[in-house]
Amino acid sequence: MANGMGTLYVGKSGLVGAQNAINTTANNLTNVNTKGYVREQVVFNDMEYSTLALTKKSHTTNQSVNMKQSGLGVTIGDVVHSRDLFLDKYYRAESGRQSFYEACYTTTSEIHELLQETEGEQFQEVLAKLNEAIQELAKEPGSAINQNLVIQKATLFVERSQALYDGLKEYQLNMNKQIMDTTNRINEIGKKISDYNEIIMRVEAGKMETAMTLRDERDLLLDELGTLANVTYAEVPGGCVKVKLEGVDFVDEICCHQMDFRVDDITGFATPIWKELSNYPRKEYVDVFDFSNDISTELNTDIGKLKGLVMSRGTDVADFRNLYGLTEKEFQDTTGLSPVMTVQAQVDSIVRDVVNKLNDLFSPTVEKEITYYDAKEGKNVTRTLKVWDEENGTVGNTLKGPGEELFSRRFHSRYREVIDTDGNRWYALNEEDLGPVEYDDAGNPIGKDDSTYYNLKNIIVNPILIDDEGKLPTFEKNGEESHRLMNEMKHAWKDREFRLTPGSLPISIEDYYDNMVGAQATNGNVFNGVSRSLSDSVTAIGNQREQVIGVSSDEELSNMIKYQSAYNAASRFINTVDSMIEHIITQLGS
Repeated sequence: MANGMGTLYVGKSGLVGAQNAINTTANNLTNVNTKGYVREQVVFNDMEYSTLALTKKSHTTNQSVNMKQSGLGVTIGDVVHSRDLFLDKYYRAESGRQSFYEACYTTTSEIHELLQETEGEQFQEVLAKLNEAIQELAKEPGSAINQNLVIQKATLFVERSQALYDGLKEYQLNMNKQIMDTTNRINEIGKKISDYNEIIMRVEAGKMETAMTLRDERDLLLDELGTLANVTYAEVPGGCVKVKLEGVDFVDEICCHQMDFRVDDITGFATPIWKELSNYPRKEYVDVFDFSNDISTELNTDIGKLKGLVMSRGTDVADFRNLYGLTEKEFQDTTGLSPVMTVQAQVDSIVRDVVNKLNDLFSPTVEKEITYYDAKEGKNVTRTLKVWDEENGTVGNTLKGPGEELFSRRFHSRYREVIDTDGNRWYALNEEDLGPVEYDDAGNPIGKDDSTYYNLKNIIVNPILIDDEGKLPTFEKNGEESHRLMNEMKHAWKDREFRLTPGSLPISIEDYYDNMVGAQATNGNVFNGVSRSLSDSVTAIGNQREQVIGVSSDEELSNMIKYQSAYNAASRFINTVDSMIEHIITQLGS
């Protein structure tokens, strides 16, 4: 122990150390409910020792076996910022994965609501009522009441189908706004982390102080960022945290490399891109998310709310072409990734299937090889055309062909007149502009004329039939009611010739909608199950993490009593030494 007056400094060090420990404990108690606050712990160290004498040296180590030393007091060696880096990374990864599946589940849940209820009437009921009207027409084909009922239900079918389709498009736009807001929030978080990096490095540069509060706020931002995207991070010497997002540098020692959007000119859909890696003048963009890899936990490709939103929304407004001519794998790798696009394609497909099924019954076609003069080519050509089947076709109350279609396209009639070289008149079908993609001389794809399609964008109930329901082709050309046609109509809903996805088994129209809703419900249950399981996992990890970083009021109060007792002991030590010195000076000195 120091001699004389120096002994007072030993007591003083204990007094100061205990006071600082009390202050740290009080700070913990004050922030017991502060979000993101990390518990601080005081670690005491011995101050230097005064060596009074050395004992005999060891013959093996040439060091003193024991030294006569006196301590100079105690000091605070460090204030520990209690964190478990492993738990932090585990927590952020699992919370990001849970957010991904929660975003997917929310999408399927919204879709299910749209499918079950559309403007107060289920779409399935509209389908059923159209079928019921057709069954009534089959009983009495010439009845004006039954004919008018079919046209009414067909009109309702078109209106409700388009309302459902528009609802899905509106939800896509809602998701698009969420994507933009989430991307902007990620950029905002990245900028704040970069700013905190700069301040923390400046504060800690002298190695005299640890920026505890700033680190807490930065860690809280990393927690939020972990729910929004797949991030990895590491702290480098100096206190800076470098962050990678989807494997690309996002925050470094210098700045935050923010994301941007590429906006589709037609749909207005915003897709996150890397601003600094993209070439805007050449319209060459680097997307943040790569969906060419399978979505799986093993590959860590199922993390982040933003990715879940982008995947669920999809890249386009889908229609029947997103199912047409694809293999099952091609479908699953493209449209199948997005629940919204999948349902859009399936709704458009079922409507198209119903329309074509009924149109082909009311106004059937047959292939004929016809030689006629083609005005475009300026010569006679011989081609195989689909023409109105005069032999098997039915007619309306005028008893003249061709028979009217029930559903029409807005800008194209069903038939055009063709006169062959023998002077015969044919009614050739104005076919849809489908088929393989063609290219111009520069190698650019030639766009298809989508106004020729029988899809939700174009179909209407035939205006001719709305004006006069008697022109609905339910009669044979001899004027008799066509029970032959009606017999085929009765079974139209039960023919198994439609597919939910390219590789699925054929199903009927009456089963199509149920299977579509069921598939979405199944996906929703899977997403919900995974999300809830991960939520429990995140909660468990969070509880473990709180045991490390959280503040326990009971424990801190115990520390407060301990440090208060240490403060009192140091105070009594100083008082005792003071009394001894006073006695020496006043009593012994005289």
